[in-house]
Amino acid sequence: MGTFLGWSVKRPSNLAKLILFACASVALMVMDAHHNRDVRAVRGTILRAGHPLQELTALPFALIHDARRDLRLNSRLRQENARLRARARRLEIEASRLAALRLEVRHLTALLHGSAIPGYRAGLARVLDVGSGPFKQHLTLDEGRNDHVFIGQAVIDAHGIVGQVVSVNRDTSEVMLITDPDSGVPVISERNGLRAIVFGTGSLHRVKIPYLTVTADIRPGDVFVSSGLGGIYPPGYPVARVTKVTSNPNLAFLNVRAVPLAHLTYHTHVLLLWPRAQTGARDTHHG
Repeated sequence: MGTFLGWSVKRPSNLAKLILFACASVALMVMDAHHNRDVRAVRGTILRAGHPLQELTALPFALIHDARRDLRLNSRLRQENARLRARARRLEIEASRLAALRLEVRHLTALLHGSAIPGYRAGLARVLDVGSGPFKQHLTLDEGRNDHVFIGQAVIDAHGIVGQVVSVNRDTSEVMLITDPDSGVPVISERNGLRAIVFGTGSLHRVKIPYLTVTADIRPGDVFVSSGLGGIYPPGYPVARVTKVTSNPNLAFLNVRAVPLAHLTYHTHVLLLWPRAQTGARDTHHG
């Protein structure tokens, strides 16, 4: 109950409201069905006025939809990136392995091409371990007593003399490199036949040629090969190249530095040499 201009006015009931709105709805539908221009104009105005509100209402749902789509896309991109990174790592590993295999093939090919030494039979041996220090320069090979390896046996690679066997076990052997401080290789100069001895220094990259008088004909670049004296190494095989020659007026001998010609810093395989006249010698080609 309310008042209007002093009159008591009774509020309509809910049923009356329902009937009123129903009648209004029916009237609007009838007018729209008869293509009433005014109704269409009113409806268009209402739709245009309500369009921003409709867009604003739909905006949160559109944002949520876009966010979900972006999250799914981001997840797929992360997975694809992880897969590509893993593949790149695998390819890098394979490339490194392939490069190592190519290097080993070249090394083995050079070894086999250089294995024809008159009076000797050559056998391939795999390097199991490298012991390098200032007082000991040794290799461990996978050939031993069962393969007829013997103490004092010469070991070479495709470029020069590596050393000699100093210890033999049943299936392995130990090689003293020419750079070992206890090693001495009788040599001769290719240029003029000068005889000398190449001694190890404890460094894989350097040897020395002592006891040459100041009048000796020796110069940087001279190549010394094994002379064959002592019967351990085959004659004429490369040993060292002279890098520096200095003299001291107060000393009777020259200071001669040289580098080994064998590739001592990279060995996967080497060649063992057996004199052909030796009883029980054989050519082993596994490693």
